[in-house]
This record gives sequence, structure tokens and C-alpha cells, in this order.
Amino acid sequence: MEAQVVNQSKSRTHQKKIQQMLDAVVRGLNHTKVRNQKQLKAKTITLVFLDAADMKQINKQFRGKNKPTDVLSFAAMEKDSLGELLFCLDVLKKQAKEQDHSLENEFLYMLIHGVLHLLGYDHEHSAKEEKLMFRIQDQLFQSLT
Repeated sequence: MEAQVVNQSKSRTHQKKIQQMLDAVVRGLNHTKVRNQKQLKAKTITLVFLDAADMKQINKQFRGKNKPTDVLSFAAMEKDSLGELLFCLDVLKKQAKEQDHSLENEFLYMLIHGVLHLLGYDHEHSAKEEKLMFRIQDQLFQSLT
């Protein structure tokens, strides 16, 4: 799956590293029993990097929450796409510091999270769904770090 990276933030992104991380996530999920696994055969996924002000605006518009968030997922509009993930690098940097790990690891964790959303997992749906989603996310993250 090709990562189509759109960087609208002031921070620098590394296309090659992002692609390597996406490849690892897709491989890992292909070796895990996840719903809608066939969708992982999509040709592309769009990854958009935003600053806090832009993410806050989009989060308010689509979720009614007037604050920036780490990642938002949007279903595919194109046939061969898994969908679109929006990342706020400002929030990821803050969370990385709070979790005492690198920005790279925080991005990886939230990339897994976003891809799971695109596969149909929703931790806000129920406690059972939250437990399932975070178990898959945590196990894959641990296997990749």
C-alpha cells in the first residue's frame, strides 16, 4: 500500500520512513485476525500532517470537539484507497513527551490506531469494542518496537 503523504504542517516529514512504518503496520495486521482485512489490499492511503489550528478546526467541524486531536480517520472516497488519516504533529509531539517516548513511536502508535479505525474499529462505540481495538493496537505496537 502506498502512503500518499500531504504535509500541511510547519514540521518536516520523512516520506521514506513513513512508508516503512506503514508497510510494517500492514504486514502486522495481515498476520493478525482483524475485521475487513481484505481492505488492507488497497493500493493507497492518504496521510495528512496538520498543525494544531487546522486540526482543531477539522475536529470541531466533524466531531464537535473544539480542540486539536492526534489523529482523525476518514473513509475512502476512491475505489483503491483505504482512506485518509489526518495527524496533528503538535499533539503527537506533546503525547510523545507525556508518554516518555519518541515522536516516531507516537506516530507509529497512532498510525496503527488510525488504520484500525479505517478497518471499522471504533473505541467510542462500546467498552467491549474499546478493549478489543486497544488490545490489537497495543500488541501490534509492542511487536514493532
